Amino acid sequence: MDTFGASELRRLTSSDHGTCISMFMPTHAAGRDGQQDVLRLKNLTATAERELLERGMRSPEVRKILQPVRDLPGEPSFWEKRSQGLALFVADGVFDRFRVPLPLDEAVVVNQRFQVKPLLPLLNSAAQFYVLALSQNRVRLFEGDHSGCREIIVPGLPENMQKSLNYDQISRSPQSHAGQRGNDHGKQGVVFHGQGDEGEIAKEDLAKFFRLIDAALHPVLRNKQTPMILAAVQYLLPIFRDASSYPHIAREELPGNPDHASEQDLHGRAWPIVAAWNDAHLADAAAKYQQLAGTGKTVDDLHRIVPAASQGQIETLFVERGAHRWGCFDAQTSQVRLNGFAPKGNDDDLLDLAAVQTLLNRGTVYSVETDKCPSPPICAVLRY
Repeated sequence: MDTFGASELRRLTSSDHGTCISMFMPTHAAGRDGQQDVLRLKNLTATAERELLERGMRSPEVRKILQPVRDLPGEPSFWEKRSQGLALFVADGVFDRFRVPLPLDEAVVVNQRFQVKPLLPLLNSAAQFYVLALSQNRVRLFEGDHSGCREIIVPGLPENMQKSLNYDQISRSPQSHAGQRGNDHGKQGVVFHGQGDEGEIAKEDLAKFFRLIDAALHPVLRNKQTPMILAAVQYLLPIFRDASSYPHIAREELPGNPDHASEQDLHGRAWPIVAAWNDAHLADAAAKYQQLAGTGKTVDDLHRIVPAASQGQIETLFVERGAHRWGCFDAQTSQVRLNGFAPKGNDDDLLDLAAVQTLLNRGTVYSVETDKCPSPPICAVLRY
């Protein structure tokens, strides 16, 4: 899978790329029906070619723009790592491709900017999370979202408890040193760091180890509000919670030894937890919309929503999944003209435009089914 996040959104929308082609299609898991996916892509490419020619673009220019798409079926390694959907963004000098864990509907959109609404579920900040996989032998930090988990290289992160606490290689207990022992009458003896029975010593050493981990994580997690899920054997979990200074450790946990867990394993266990969080966030946001309805802090008129999104006034936007409203927006005058359900000429999908502008201005966007949208096809809670 490929990552499509806020940085990719900004890159695709930050410049005037001229004529933009956005292509979406469902794909099959790797190893199944690969030829069907290739054939579907060829058909989409033919559709894009017809639309470009109908817009008056010359054939040589059309061939040049679409050549990277035509070359894609000849890349076996690309098709070996398919996911549920494929999104392509093509313009003169631009070719971005994303294999995503979303069953995308087949579509080709030719416009003056790229369309991203089908990928909105990947841009939901509530779906982002960390997983900290730790044991006495291995420590790893992962960042995750809808598409998967990826390990983060953390400078200074302890490799394991033995090295971090200078454990003796033979005894595998805290490093000892020669020193005076009260009952040995001046003889050199062995003094271990730590007091109490073995259980208490082990707990104290674990706490020291975990504080070293916490110190290494601090520069990476500073000022973050992203929830972190702990993956560890059960008895380590409360000790790490006590040692950690990160205030956003999730209540939910992934118990068990994670030393040999892959990124896919951890994502498979963590994602149901995160999906439940996302459902709860959506329910809370919808309830807030209903509570504020009639106070001037909500809006469901597209003529007002698009300018508000452009000006950074939207806190939360709800967009009906699969819906389109075509028209034009003049950013200079803040005027919106709606042309209906089918595009004409250089019409833009105003639902897509409102979503993109909300995200670029750090608002939250929920792409939802009709029954989950408080006032379909689009509505918003305003910041002011």
